[in-house]
Amino acid sequence: MFFKPYLFFLLLIPLAIWSQPNYTILSNNNPHPDNLFFHVGGPPVKPVNIMDSDGNIIYTEDMGLKGWAWKVNENNQITYFDRQSKGWFVMDSLENITDTVYCQNGYQADNHDFLALENGNYVIFAYDEQPYATDTISPDGSSNTSVIGLVIQELDPDHNVVFEWKSWDHFFMSNYPNINFNPNVIDFLHCNAIDIDEDGHFLISNRTLSEITKIHRTTGQIIWRFGGSQSDFEFANDYPFSKQHCIKGLGDNHYLLFDNGNQSDIFTGGIKRSRGVEYVLDQNNYSATKIWEYVHPDSLFTPSIGSIQRLDNGNTLINFGNNQNIDRGSVVVEVDVNNNVVFEMEMDNGQNIYCANKTNWNFYTEPVVSSKPLINNTIKVYPNPSKSTFYIIGNEKITDEIEIKILSLSGEIVFTKIVGLNEVEYPLAIHHNLNPGNYTMQLNTLKGVFLKKLSIVD
Repeated sequence: MFFKPYLFFLLLIPLAIWSQPNYTILSNNNPHPDNLFFHVGGPPVKPVNIMDSDGNIIYTEDMGLKGWAWKVNENNQITYFDRQSKGWFVMDSLENITDTVYCQNGYQADNHDFLALENGNYVIFAYDEQPYATDTISPDGSSNTSVIGLVIQELDPDHNVVFEWKSWDHFFMSNYPNINFNPNVIDFLHCNAIDIDEDGHFLISNRTLSEITKIHRTTGQIIWRFGGSQSDFEFANDYPFSKQHCIKGLGDNHYLLFDNGNQSDIFTGGIKRSRGVEYVLDQNNYSATKIWEYVHPDSLFTPSIGSIQRLDNGNTLINFGNNQNIDRGSVVVEVDVNNNVVFEMEMDNGQNIYCANKTNWNFYTEPVVSSKPLINNTIKVYPNPSKSTFYIIGNEKITDEIEIKILSLSGEIVFTKIVGLNEVEYPLAIHHNLNPGNYTMQLNTLKGVFLKKLSIVD
């Protein structure tokens, strides 16, 4: 029928060149099977995306000012930040917005991180800028400096504040004489990540101070500080991390973070490099022992943004977020327990990813009930995402009539086309006027059923 031999060469061309010209998959060798969630920042496109383990985009949408920090949160729903309203959106598997979450007591939420907990509570934080006479603690200071502090709030499901913590009660600038006192505005508490440790207390990452801080979730007292000039722990076999992101408590006193390494050149012979690194903290002897790290073979230095995730099979997903200093886009790498690369994706220069995470999650699609076998391995669809036309190609002849259905995420049939034997073109072009969004395409033949996630863009 429409699968003529001279078309088979199309199958050998990576579909990424049709579907997503802004990234290249450099390696894909049996990575963790979960889907990859990431938001692309940087002009001109800012879509949120879900990619399957084969490297296919199965969901994409340009949300405009929404979408920052796109991920599946602890409540098993998608969360993302809206830079216009300064709030966090919570979305279920039917693309319904189930909640919007804002800081209380007059504070404005920050976009770096947010926790939607299994019990329905939310953990949110805000920067708190206050006037400060820094000339009282440093000769380089001023009488009218503004200093940025931090406020953490835990909200119940009705958005009532059940815990509020203010850095002004626990962090004192006089204890950090090495910070730069010259600016008119000092970003003192630049929190870029928050997590809950195995004992239920908060972990925060302070980029300016190169410090991980553990905070008691009831009293607000500082339990310990790790890294920076006030660290309670000595590094046993490593140089100090600097300007880090994405602290993760792994349990049993193990901690994972993305070390941006802005000061790594002091310890590496003049080369700045970023890395993923895992420590175990001895809280009796107050020592920190490095037990794992990953440095990219190109010694990538990511001066800002970046993320890391330990997967349940032992693999680690590392996002080298900002490589514009060397004219490269974000590089997302997954390595196995022996640091062998099993997946690597690089964005085009200017296309940055703040955080990348894998989760066994996807938007709900009404199940298709059919007694026919699936024939997904013999048919391809391109481009995907597409606009008003997409094409179907395959490596096997089909000698019967074809029925094509496109279903919305809720299972509604929004497009139907029956193609007879005498109507087939090579390859088969499907023209439509669907609204931008995400769908499932079902192709029915006498031999079987083909199912494919389909994304439509403007």
